[in-house]
Amino acid sequence: MPKATTTFKYESPNLNLEPVESGRLRQRLDLVVANLKEATAVIVEKHYLHRGRTMAQLPYWITLDGQTCGVMLFAYPRMSATYQGFRPMNLLELARLWIDPVVQGIKVRDRNGDEHAFSVATCAVGKALRRVRQDWHAKYPHLPEVLAIVSWADAEHHEGTIYRACNFREVGRSGGTYHGRAHRPNGGHDQLNPDYLHEKRAFLFAFPRELTEADRERALATRTRQLSLDLEVEDARTLSA
Repeated sequence: MPKATTTFKYESPNLNLEPVESGRLRQRLDLVVANLKEATAVIVEKHYLHRGRTMAQLPYWITLDGQTCGVMLFAYPRMSATYQGFRPMNLLELARLWIDPVVQGIKVRDRNGDEHAFSVATCAVGKALRRVRQDWHAKYPHLPEVLAIVSWADAEHHEGTIYRACNFREVGRSGGTYHGRAHRPNGGHDQLNPDYLHEKRAFLFAFPRELTEADRERALATRTRQLSLDLEVEDARTLSA
């Protein structure tokens, strides 16, 4: 289990959230690939589960006007059997999503001047679906291609409204029992978290096509640029230490 040992400290954004046209607000929202340790620190502190994930992972900062206002984490689902026709390593799970309450309940104004709710979460998930496969390939070019996204909505906390708005389809329900063993035959033990007993709705988003070769090449070019940026950031931290 990832431990939040980083000194990173999340600070709520200071934003002008007066109602504006929906299109303008969408342009102000963006995703930035995050440092996993920093993202996990925020997830452990802020998300209702208060724990991170294991195995391969891809975190994003959700930003509004360039200021961080949430975090999203994709990871391999914890399964070993084919699910809904997809092999486990062709699936990614949208495993964690946290939005700062400061930006929840934003209003937008339509052409007639009427105000409506704007969902930062729905907009962020929609943007993630358009780029997560390329970003995953950039980070893990040796792993199988992602063909679908799966997520489980804990009925104790939400109903999956965000997933439905992003064209996920509900494919089943699970939960109600602990999974794993209290003690493993080879030593150690599984974590029997209380939320395992909650009913969960399963949602699936299948991509309509595989990545093209051009998509993969662009992803790898992005990875090269990101590695260079990461080195610059690390150098800056070293110099300021």
